[in-house]
Amino acid sequence: MALAKDLEPKDPERKAPADEPSADVFVRNLMLELAAGDIRLPSFPDIAARVQQVLGDPGAAPARVAVVVGSDAALAARILRLANSAFLNPSAMPIKDLQLALTRLGHQLVRCTAVSFALQQMNLGSGDAELRPQLQKLWREGALVAAIAYVLARETRAANPDEALMTGLMHNIGQLYITVRSPHRGGSGGSGETWADVIREEHPRIASLILKHWEFPATMVAAVGAQNSRNRGAVGDDALTNILIAATALVPCVFERALLVDTVAAVPPFQRLGLGPADCERLLSVSAQQIKSLRAALTG
Repeated sequence: MALAKDLEPKDPERKAPADEPSADVFVRNLMLELAAGDIRLPSFPDIAARVQQVLGDPGAAPARVAVVVGSDAALAARILRLANSAFLNPSAMPIKDLQLALTRLGHQLVRCTAVSFALQQMNLGSGDAELRPQLQKLWREGALVAAIAYVLARETRAANPDEALMTGLMHNIGQLYITVRSPHRGGSGGSGETWADVIREEHPRIASLILKHWEFPATMVAAVGAQNSRNRGAVGDDALTNILIAATALVPCVFERALLVDTVAAVPPFQRLGLGPADCERLLSVSAQQIKSLRAALTG
């Protein structure tokens, strides 16, 4: 695993030139950096790198993994909350032992949780305080998509629920990366609209490059990269992609159920998953409290 090296901040004093590149040029340059393995995140906590390292050792004993995760009390608390969420602990028997919680989640979900936790904990500095609301919004959205994706995967049995959850949680990491690397673009307006359009179009490719370099499962990388392809033809085994696209489409429907009929009709992955508006209404209604619990566990 090369995460520790990749996440070291580079050129911390680097400032944007006076003549800023256009949005598409900026994003293209980011893609070139990422393709070369150059990932720049400021003040990224090293707990994610240490978790990656220990989980990358096939001979690591569960107790050793617990020691590494437990070295950061806030991450350990996040892991315990997630393991005790209504979805992941349907028996409602409290899990208080960290090693047991880690076993319940499995290595991939622990890795994903550690990375997402570290991203949320980044110290951006007082000068970038205006970015915090944007980043928090992105993480709340990611957590909601993750919870919905888990429900869809569990109910349709089209994909592994834990993998669907990880995919949802990481699906907008490209937007987060662009936001962190380009804080001066946070405004709105004429050029801001163009910038937002480019981000919407290109952030999945940036996310897939990051996840591929961090050695997340290939199916997860492919799904995140294809999340904007709502109308593509069904090719190969793309169940996880269908789950992710459907989950992102359902986000507005969580708050306004009247949107369900039009949403389901407009998004082909629902048909591929065998879901109609009534099915989605039932899933969202029955799982409302579980979704709320899982989202809270993911965001802390």
